Amino acid sequence: MRLRVREQGGEVHVEVDGVAGRQQRVLQALSECQRRATAGALPAAASDVNIRAGADRMRIRMKGRGGLSLEAEAIYQCLRTALLEHGAAAGTGAPAP
Repeated sequence: MRLRVREQGGEVHVEVDGVAGRQQRVLQALSECQRRATAGALPAAASDVNIRAGADRMRIRMKGRGGLSLEAEAIYQCLRTALLEHGAAAGTGAPAP
């Protein structure tokens, strides 16, 4: 799985390639990362999320609402830990023999 996160025009863009059937896991990890990032924020100050998913690729755009600022580096680190490091430790990062 390849993960790329960048900031562009006040938005955070997340690109995940090689998801092949793990789209739900990516969405769960993203939700958890957003929850952590906005722990002290008011419920109304969430983020707008736009998701485009294909068979093996996901493109996600996020923009903070109500003055909430999203940090690409924090989102990258959180997603990397949730998807790549934990996935490999659980044996889901490599194809089955």
